[in-house]
Amino acid sequence: MALNLDARQRAMLEAMGITVWLPEPVETAVALETSAAIAGTELRAAEPVPAMRATVIAAVPAPAPVSAPEPQSAAPAPVAVPAPARAPAPARQPTPILPSHPHEPRQFVQQPAAGPAGEPGLGWTISPAQLVYPHAPQHVQASEQGGWLILLEPAANPPLISPAQKPTADSAQTALQGDAARLLDNMLRALQLQEKPRVFSAALHRAPPDADLSHAQPLQPALETLLRELRPDCVLVLGLASARAVLGRHDALGRLRSEPHRIAGVPTVVTYDPNYLLRAPQAKAGAWADLVQAHAFTKPV
Repeated sequence: MALNLDARQRAMLEAMGITVWLPEPVETAVALETSAAIAGTELRAAEPVPAMRATVIAAVPAPAPVSAPEPQSAAPAPVAVPAPARAPAPARQPTPILPSHPHEPRQFVQQPAAGPAGEPGLGWTISPAQLVYPHAPQHVQASEQGGWLILLEPAANPPLISPAQKPTADSAQTALQGDAARLLDNMLRALQLQEKPRVFSAALHRAPPDADLSHAQPLQPALETLLRELRPDCVLVLGLASARAVLGRHDALGRLRSEPHRIAGVPTVVTYDPNYLLRAPQAKAGAWADLVQAHAFTKPV
């Protein structure tokens, strides 16, 4: 509510000790505001621009900082372990060419029994020759030369054979037994050799592995003596070990089969052992070709 007091009323109140605060007249307030505005304008004009900017920024309240949400606990990042430094590879040296050593291991081959000097046939012995077909016709028994000499090595551990597997009286009589003896008999009969009684067989025997061969005699002299006695048309050697012992060589069977040989002037043919043919039937064709070649040296009776 407005309180309008005149001058007499204000004086009475002042006399009673009551202070009355009254608004100033409108003209006075307007004049004061105008003066203050002018003074403020002059002050702002006089102040430098950076100070004014600082005053304005200070007057505006800054927004309250918004706290960022706390990140969830994450697994610690793996620490990279540096890889160990590799040593530089040494320079590749050229492979030196070494001279062949006398004791350098050779390629594996099935060697026959040999003596300290490594001579094939040393320590081997030969049995007396026997007729393969003793019941052949007698009208040709008087011949003193011709025919065949079959050299073979009997099995070291011959298998047990049944009575049915034993050779009959008219079959080939050799040191072979069982199916091997029957196979050889069939091959010889295919060449009609049962009609030619001058077909001999001699067994070759190698010395035991622990035998003392210091005074052993080689096989070749005894074989040559037998050939001079029998004077066959050809010699048929069965098996790799027998061929190496007879010929005094270390070659493979394929080479020994393909080359022509002579022992004491007698043509010699090398072929497969019948025991091997039982294990490898695919070699029978080659064995038959060897027998045909040997048969070509046989002179007609």
